[in-house]
Amino acid sequence: MREGLFKRSTSKTEPVSPKLQKGEELIRALRPHPLAFYRLYAIWIYIALVGAYFATGPRTEIMEMSSENSALILWWLSVLVPAVLIALFRINWRWLFALAIPALLAFYLPGRPEYTAFLDGLGLLWFADQNVILMAFGIFGIFGTEGHRRSHRYYITNWRLIMESGHLGVHRRTLLYKNINDLVVEQSFPGKIFNFGTIIPITASGLGLGDDFSMAGAAVGNRVMVGAGGGKTVSTPRGRSHHLLEGVARPEEVHDLIISLMHAQG
Repeated sequence: MREGLFKRSTSKTEPVSPKLQKGEELIRALRPHPLAFYRLYAIWIYIALVGAYFATGPRTEIMEMSSENSALILWWLSVLVPAVLIALFRINWRWLFALAIPALLAFYLPGRPEYTAFLDGLGLLWFADQNVILMAFGIFGIFGTEGHRRSHRYYITNWRLIMESGHLGVHRRTLLYKNINDLVVEQSFPGKIFNFGTIIPITASGLGLGDDFSMAGAAVGNRVMVGAGGGKTVSTPRGRSHHLLEGVARPEEVHDLIISLMHAQG
């Protein structure tokens, strides 16, 4: 029974085994599924497609504006509006800068004579087009996301869970089974189709939980404002990708394995 429960995978695509303690055995080594970060891929694919679309020179008109000004306004709106929405939904304003800076560089660099002279010397003058630059940022973002996915490594041993990420620096969380109070499995719609999902270990200290805050209010009055409001905080399973098992394949199987190891330690 032990041999079947603690079967060790020998796939060549597995992460390198971590440093184990004396008597510790590596049961399973995992990485996120290739589609685990599909939302991040979609963002950068969208940026590349915006550049590709405007590179075709579409004819657009906004009210009485010229087609050039109309295309320029639509170009900025196509980048900045999604950037703001993504920052709001992901509750991280770094995404606004991450998407706005490529747009600013794509808009600014082609007008710099030293930039065009440098590209001309390399025979890459075609790279002086703002839409080509935007497409390049989108492609770099796709490869960067793939590198980010591959930097995640998850290890299941007979004693603990080890979750880490990073190439140059390393973020690592080590969690003994005796400290896990709950184990949550989350699957998105694509996760259900392609059989991958996120496993969130929750401890007694609340590690693995985040807070969602909702509020409703109203205000009335002319010169004197009178208002009433209320709020509610709800704890939901959430964490950074190196604090949980993000987008692993066959999550139910991995969940059952961890539960068995928790039971064995109990």
